[in-house]
Amino acid sequence: MRGSATGSATGFAGVDIKDADHTSNPIHRGHAQPRIITLKPGDAAVFDLSYTIDTSGNSLAHPTNIQVTPPNETHTVTLNWPTGAGQIKGAYTDVEVYPTHTTN
Repeated sequence: MRGSATGSATGFAGVDIKDADHTSNPIHRGHAQPRIITLKPGDAAVFDLSYTIDTSGNSLAHPTNIQVTPPNETHTVTLNWPTGAGQIKGAYTDVEVYPTHTTN
């Protein structure tokens, strides 16, 4: 997210991964504690996903999109799964989302 006015953000983005078979899998929160971040005009708030990369070529996970709901929001944004992000080893339950932070 990016804003045009100074503001703050805290918490976790809600993240669901959409798979090639059209199922949706909610991603669990990681163990990090959220912090309040101050965003100046033009700053970005981002979040991280953590998972083990499957280098075997036999991954059963085939993500196509991520559905993101920013903290304290009700609208969802659908993003394409990043090219080159690597295959997920294990199941979507092995993926964790971490709190929002700035890119600074």
